[in-house]
Amino acid sequence: MKTQKFFVYRHPEFRRRINQDLQEHDKTDFDDIVAVIPYRNSEFPQEHDYSRRRPSEDRDYIRYDHSITQESFSGEVPDIVLDILEIATATFAADKAVNREVDIDEKDIDDSLLETRNIKLQIPVLVPELATEEVEQLYSEMVSHMTHDIVEYEFHYIEPVKPVRQVSTSSNIDAVSLLSDGLDSAAGIYHDQSEGIDSVHTTVNYGQGVRSKAEKIAEQTGTDHRAYRVKSDRSREYTQFSRGLLHLSFAVAEAVAQGADEIRCFENGIMARFLILSDGWMTTRTVSPLFLAYFNGILETVLEQPLTVDNPFRNLTKAEITNKVPETEIVRQTVSCPHSTWTQGNNCGLCVPCIVRNTGILASRHEIPVAELSEHNPLLEADFGEPALDIQVPKTDLNKSANSPKIFLKGISEMAYFCRRVLEDSPQELADEYPELLDKPIYEQHQRFAENFRDALWKVEDQNPTVQNLLPDKF
Repeated sequence: MKTQKFFVYRHPEFRRRINQDLQEHDKTDFDDIVAVIPYRNSEFPQEHDYSRRRPSEDRDYIRYDHSITQESFSGEVPDIVLDILEIATATFAADKAVNREVDIDEKDIDDSLLETRNIKLQIPVLVPELATEEVEQLYSEMVSHMTHDIVEYEFHYIEPVKPVRQVSTSSNIDAVSLLSDGLDSAAGIYHDQSEGIDSVHTTVNYGQGVRSKAEKIAEQTGTDHRAYRVKSDRSREYTQFSRGLLHLSFAVAEAVAQGADEIRCFENGIMARFLILSDGWMTTRTVSPLFLAYFNGILETVLEQPLTVDNPFRNLTKAEITNKVPETEIVRQTVSCPHSTWTQGNNCGLCVPCIVRNTGILASRHEIPVAELSEHNPLLEADFGEPALDIQVPKTDLNKSANSPKIFLKGISEMAYFCRRVLEDSPQELADEYPELLDKPIYEQHQRFAENFRDALWKVEDQNPTVQNLLPDKF
């Protein structure tokens, strides 16, 4: 397996702080360059200095609006925060730069393989606590787990001319919560309110149109909201599994600026743990318990102030978190689909996240017609007896390995199998195939998911009787 090696050319603010030539570190066997550069219309004062050093057109680069981060701190951003943000942005750029081959077996999708890439990043940093084998290993294992790849890091400490340290601050803010345009994070707003948590909600606009939708949800719910932005101008890979690192890293910046000691990321435990399908599915692990454990380990090692990340929805199903949203209109306008840019900002209806979203909504107290849940309506149009699904989908709307009629049929069939097993068998009988279900709270959560899934399909049965093939009598 070929290793794609990137040297990370840091943002001009980094150059200003070290005031020295990094040529000795440029002279490595890292042939490829990822450059972190400002937005053209950024208010960042040193942008004109960087124009003379702008990367050549054959290099990969990512734009990062440093002026927004400066605004959060009302001044200079601490060195550790600048490092954490640029590690995340460079990782995202490399993730999008290296094409991932997906081998789809048209006869048996179970034999399809998601190619593992080998990516190595060499990054100069301002904080010595980052440039240790322990932290390099934590980052490598965390990002490799998240992206299904082998990702390695080399952090080289470059002493700044005048270090910008963390300033111990305190405020009335209890937490920083992540806000995307998805259903789970919208439910997180109401969850915070119900617990009396005063939270600032952060969004990262990384070129997917997330910001405007998240801002609309924030406005409708009266939520204090800050949007950061990055943009990878040149991308060859669409999976973008590392985007979760972006969200959490910018939340760290906001939490340090606000003096908050908790970051809250909201994702239902079914998708976070992802036990419902067999291995090999193209889904991110950005809120998995293991990922959060790695990230918390990094924060504990490198930050001066205590800060932890938690997922309050880790033991809830999609239907349960949907019921936390009081307004049906908010539920309607959320987008949990990673392919929404291909469907005019709508949920596609064909991918795994859409199956979980749509069945969760159907099992909730919100009354939304099946035909209004997503761009395509395979729950109504599929023949689950054959099985077959004849939907005319524009090629521009399809990713045959992630959202296609075949993926939908395979995904919902595996979910039905999983739910039958959970409802019919004991945890001990399931242990060989699903050892995590021996944990009682996890088992009970997935049992409730199976009941939600069953109830959702029962609601569709009068419009599409073939769903009975997914729900045998015993089920």
